[in-house]
Amino acid sequence: MSLLKSLTDMVLNAGGQKAGLLDSVMQNPKLMEGVMGLLSKDSPVGGVQGLLAQFQNAGLGDAVQSWLGEGPNKPVAGADIEKALGGDVLRQLAEKANMAPSEASDVLSQALPAMIDKLTPQGQAQDMDFGSLQSMLGGFLNGKL
Repeated sequence: MSLLKSLTDMVLNAGGQKAGLLDSVMQNPKLMEGVMGLLSKDSPVGGVQGLLAQFQNAGLGDAVQSWLGEGPNKPVAGADIEKALGGDVLRQLAEKANMAPSEASDVLSQALPAMIDKLTPQGQAQDMDFGSLQSMLGGFLNGKL
């Protein structure tokens, strides 16, 4: 199953904001590549576990728990993404995707909860390398990186 298909299914099942998230993911594979780099165990933020810790430290623990657990994912705003990731990381991701940091944070506010949810099916964050992440999330980035 491709990352695009996974995200499509999640968005369709969750309802609302369908077109915006799908368009953003389809138009920004470099942003998704950057996010997968952050989620990788070799990332400077410490992979999935490190990223989740950053969100918890930014006061978003309730949202993070919803992404890990059963049921709907609590939303976060673009400003929350910037607060959790930090301005430098967000700027680097945005530059890689050739977009403004505010636009990148808005896209990530929709995509990250779905990606984390997909990567933690039993509610446990696992350390994975980039290849494992890509395999688990699907082949959406194949041929686009």
